[in-house]
Amino acid sequence: MDLTWVESEGGPMVVVEASLKHLWGGYTNSDYEEACEVQGFAGLVRFGVPSATETALVINDIPAPTAFMGEFCAIVQWIAASSDSRFVEVVRGGIGTVDDWVDGPMLNVTGRLAVFDAALPGAEARAGELLLVEIEPAVYQVRTADIESKTGTCARVHRLDRVP
Repeated sequence: MDLTWVESEGGPMVVVEASLKHLWGGYTNSDYEEACEVQGFAGLVRFGVPSATETALVINDIPAPTAFMGEFCAIVQWIAASSDSRFVEVVRGGIGTVDDWVDGPMLNVTGRLAVFDAALPGAEARAGELLLVEIEPAVYQVRTADIESKTGTCARVHRLDRVP
């Protein structure tokens, strides 16, 4: 499985509805500052001028290459790995054995998602700078865990679990 990776310049990643990404101001307004204030692995911020009516998911804590693994409905971050294939192998082998997921926010998804560097204004995000993610419209619980192998491969996994 080949993953498509995006990276940040050092800050958090943001996940917004793709149809609303043009409303994310990034460094040009307070959106990026608010994203940087999120505590923990993931959190929600309001965005969209002038009334900040939209909600974005902020993937926080570490600036790491980020991809989406559809088979697990998970945003994954590369902490350490010798290759893409090793990274995928460790996530596949370890995701079912994680006992201590950290519960994050609930995310209401109504359409395709865009994942990109929170500092980047969404209107400027181009191919190679953003991931477009197709998941079913629903409410999802964000759960985060690190998966590590004995050989040093480490992934941070932000699983989107559909809420019944």
